[in-house]
This record gives sequence, C-alpha cells and structure tokens, in this order.
Amino acid sequence: MKVPTPEVLLALRAPNAGWLAALICALDEAQHDPNFSEAQRVLLHRLIDSEDLPRAAVVAAHDRLVRFEEDLRADFANLEADLAPEPPAPVEKRRPKLTLCVANA
Repeated sequence: MKVPTPEVLLALRAPNAGWLAALICALDEAQHDPNFSEAQRVLLHRLIDSEDLPRAAVVAAHDRLVRFEEDLRADFANLEADLAPEPPAPVEKRRPKLTLCVANA
C-alpha cells in the first residue's frame, strides 16, 4: 500500500513527530541495505500491525541494536582508515655542501 507523500510530509510537521521521523529514517536506511531481507520486511509489517510487542523481543532487540551499533562503528572506522590520506613520506634533510675556498695572496 503506497502512502501519499503529502500525508507523510504533513504528519512530519507535527510537534510530536520525532518518533515518526526516526522510524522513517531507520526504514529508509534498512531498505537500502541488501541484508534487510524480504522475511524481515514481512516481520516488520506484522510487528507494526500487532497490538503489543513481546517484552522478551524488545529486550533482545535492544541487545542486538547495541551489537549493530558496534558493527557500524567498526565499519565507519575502517572506512575512515581506508579514506585517510597517507602521510607524506619523510623528506630527507640534506646538509648544504660547503666548499672551502682559500685565497693565496
């Protein structure tokens, strides 16, 4: 079922739309992740339609979210390391050559 864009934009203007915005952003990120499978999408729809979330599932989700955040931090750290410019090679400091000149009078 397609949700009309104007309806979403209007809902996001409400002062209490913080959670809606957070969930939309999370869903957008998930939809761009190839690991967010069709089975997970179906389960998400079922969870949204349910009356109540099982407490054990909420606790397990919090634990899994902590590990997910750690994985993301590690991925970003690796990405930053890969993108960081390599330090310039050390420049050898050479002493200037001194030439001794002797003037014989």
